[in-house]
Amino acid sequence: MRVAGRPVETHPTVPEPLPLRRFMVYVGPVMMTVALGLGTSELILYPRLTAEFGTGWLGLMVLALLFQTVWAQELARWTVVCGEHGAEANSRIMTTAGGAVFISGAMFCAFAIPAWATAAASALHELIRWPASKELGTLVWAYASFLLVFLIVFLSKTARKCIEHIATWATLGTWALLIVTASMAVQPDSVGRMARHLFVWEIPAGMNWWVLGSTLAWVGAGPCLLWHTYWMKDAGWGMATYIGSIPGGMGEPVRIRSEGLFPEPTPENVSRLKTWIGRSNLVLWLAYFVGSLGTILIFVGLSDSILRPQGLIPKGYDVVKHQALFFKAPLGDFGVTLFLAIAWLFFFKSQMAISEAVVRQNTDLTMRLLRRDDVKRVYLGWWGVYLAISFVLIGLQYLVPGASPFAFVTTAAMLSFVSLVVSMGATLVGSIVLYRDLPREVRPGPLTIGALAVGLVFHLYWIVRAVAYHIRP
Repeated sequence: MRVAGRPVETHPTVPEPLPLRRFMVYVGPVMMTVALGLGTSELILYPRLTAEFGTGWLGLMVLALLFQTVWAQELARWTVVCGEHGAEANSRIMTTAGGAVFISGAMFCAFAIPAWATAAASALHELIRWPASKELGTLVWAYASFLLVFLIVFLSKTARKCIEHIATWATLGTWALLIVTASMAVQPDSVGRMARHLFVWEIPAGMNWWVLGSTLAWVGAGPCLLWHTYWMKDAGWGMATYIGSIPGGMGEPVRIRSEGLFPEPTPENVSRLKTWIGRSNLVLWLAYFVGSLGTILIFVGLSDSILRPQGLIPKGYDVVKHQALFFKAPLGDFGVTLFLAIAWLFFFKSQMAISEAVVRQNTDLTMRLLRRDDVKRVYLGWWGVYLAISFVLIGLQYLVPGASPFAFVTTAAMLSFVSLVVSMGATLVGSIVLYRDLPREVRPGPLTIGALAVGLVFHLYWIVRAVAYHIRP
């Protein structure tokens, strides 16, 4: 069988859906994605926008989050049905070369920038206050954080599992703390403004469209939703059960399939696919959409209640310094220390998940293009490349005027925006083309296809506006 010009083998059986007690199989991949959002836009960009410009843009973010969740749902559908990750589904539409350049290549350029290692270092330096120089301290702790990332992956038997557990339990714990903090610190006036601006947008004339575009790109996890399907594939969702998992440094060498598998369209297979797809949609909408929406509202509320009245705007090397006041209101000085420790953990965890995903994506592409057998060797080889590039870029902050953790974050966000809109367009076409030989019961519906089309136009408009603002004379 050929799908969009490329072969797909068939397999007689769809794996029976795993019992719900297999908690980490179902929740682990999506919680890694949620944690990426918490460690990027929600902890850095939302406080910056709110402190400087108020809450008038909030409804824009909720709409973007809605469109991106629909996009993630359709990426995940292909992983369940065929066993391939979302970028590979896009490559069937764009050709392998197109996917390699405009999705994998753009994601690599964006996330080779070690923005989260440096943000983690800024939080750690604020906590430890050594070395005395803020710039030098950020450099030292960024290198230390990055080496710790590699050490954890290298000592793992299965590459994603340790990261998955750290991301899941850190996210759940932080949600609990944020809810308690918000209930004590968010002011009623802020709640009223936010409720109004969910439906009535009031974007000020002086808006920084580059920062707004960066935030739109990373509402929730943004382009990182592509990586959700990499982790789904590795965890064995649906037909991905037959693909295999990438080992960590201490794992045994394995062979992994480069192409997906279509199931035979028997009633039992269709029923199992519908169950897998239903569970995929459930965790995305409950964990990703609801979780991301909740943390967006909490961070915007805290920023509007605490930072904006004092004129404290997170930027430069102070990407998380001012946010420590969120926990100071209910917990005093201990709250400041607690927040900085949590911020370090989240940025560190984000860098860990991003690094693993970038290396995983390049490993997958190399395996498909070169037909290599030893995935472990390729995986560790790409780790070496990624470490070398990132170490150079970390050093740029100390050597190049204007380079800072905040500048790294916004640059990475706008570079990855390219992958988002390209993938969203390919996913839209794929939702029509890729499922022609599959039963109607497992295909995307007209409402979903329509939402993808509107979401694509929406995101294209904002990326053009952000770039035009950035390059204006």
